[in-house]
Amino acid sequence: MTAPLTRLLRRHYIDLQGYVSAGMEVKKDESTVFMNANENPFSLPGLEGFNRYPEPQPVALLNAYAKLYGVEADNIVATRGADEAIVVLTKLFCEPHKDAIVIHPPTFGMYQVDARAMPANVVDVPLKKNNDAYALDVDGMIAAAKKPATKLVFICNPNNPTANSFPHTDIEKICRETKDDAVILLDETYAEFTVQGSLAGKLAQYPNLIILRTLSKSYSMAGIRMGTMLCDDKDFIKLARSKALDAYPLPRASIEAALKVMTPELQAQAKKNIQILLSERDRLIAAFKKSPITIHVYPSDTNFFLVELKDAKGFLEYCAMQKIILRDFSTKPLTENCLRISVGTPEQNDQLLALLDKFGGDQ
Repeated sequence: MTAPLTRLLRRHYIDLQGYVSAGMEVKKDESTVFMNANENPFSLPGLEGFNRYPEPQPVALLNAYAKLYGVEADNIVATRGADEAIVVLTKLFCEPHKDAIVIHPPTFGMYQVDARAMPANVVDVPLKKNNDAYALDVDGMIAAAKKPATKLVFICNPNNPTANSFPHTDIEKICRETKDDAVILLDETYAEFTVQGSLAGKLAQYPNLIILRTLSKSYSMAGIRMGTMLCDDKDFIKLARSKALDAYPLPRASIEAALKVMTPELQAQAKKNIQILLSERDRLIAAFKKSPITIHVYPSDTNFFLVELKDAKGFLEYCAMQKIILRDFSTKPLTENCLRISVGTPEQNDQLLALLDKFGGDQ
């Protein structure tokens, strides 16, 4: 394997003997009789095939992901959502009580939760905030990445909860400047909604870059928990598949659903849904900007937005009483008095806007 992934990897993973499951021993064939995995040979009616363990990393699934994300199948580890990839990568690179990750709060909370569970240290390099948007502290993140204990730098793009995208030029600069120092973990959970898209096409240029993708958001598949990690280092991909995942990490039903959603027919429908969500997002943002209860709506490049309100708690509770649930960030640093609002269907958005008008009229 090439630097920096090997150099930064926890050393015992190099020599660790990964578990070889029965499903890894031979390739499955319909004519082969399998008596090696202690499976029940009898299927139940309507659940044929579920008596057998699924392939740990199904070839058909990896090929479908490769086509979807524009990479090779050998650049992919299939995971249970992007969430599992965060856990796996933290485990692979961070030595407990010694190493650290870098994050840019406010951002997705699981980065620091998984790190502290190791436990690993967490270094905060807060986003820069002005009246219009949030931005990466590029120089601050580079400086933090160069500290000896740092192993992973998490960048969420578009960022949750602020909803804005960071310029690819900023992220690429961080990758270049830290290529010998840290792994850049780019979480592109919401990339399909964005104007600038993904950096997956530039993986070969940045050997320290690992990208996370998921079917949960853009493709309406949060319930199947299917995601991927992508990187250019094929040897690292093999190691992660064989030494960092569970013996049978992917449920058969989830594999089948993922393959179905990546067919041309459902891809076309998913893209239509994305355009509806983006149009509805703009409609919601325009309405909130006009509301007398709004202080500021931050720019969004995804299917949610962050809004600062005069009485965020009051509006949150008012909506909850009407069974519309929003996300509260009003007491957190850098998002004071803010709520995060996920875009719903046109009908759901109409309900929210009706509550906005009524709440605003009562103030």
